[in-house]
Amino acid sequence: MSLLQIDGDELRNELAAIGRFILVGLLNTAIGYAIILTALVAGLGDYTANLVGFILGFPIAYTLQRRWTFRTNSRATFLEAGLYALCFLMAYGANLAVITAGRQLGYEENALVQLAAICIYSGVFYVLTRLIVFRGKAPASLSRRN
Repeated sequence: MSLLQIDGDELRNELAAIGRFILVGLLNTAIGYAIILTALVAGLGDYTANLVGFILGFPIAYTLQRRWTFRTNSRATFLEAGLYALCFLMAYGANLAVITAGRQLGYEENALVQLAAICIYSGVFYVLTRLIVFRGKAPASLSRRN
């Protein structure tokens, strides 16, 4: 679907989905970031702390994005979950690239580098998830859902 083919209702619904994605992302980021910082304090190091934060946040994010952000009512499939995991891995790769760049610049175990990495991850993940996992599923409006 191109932006030129979207009518007013579809555009509002897509913008609402982006808003919901951001809200879920903020919640999940807060949880994940707290876990990462706790793991850093515990001495796990950059990569392990980051991995622990993302692993613990993954099932929460999938469930909320599927049901609330994209309002998917169909039954979850292994294909959908696999595609979601693939998008996660690609976005997580972008996240690790930011951490690696930060470390190469001398910012090891730095909270701001971790935050920048999370922001890059979030942007990449939205685009991939919307285009690959939920591409044919236009987000429903609140009025149709209730």
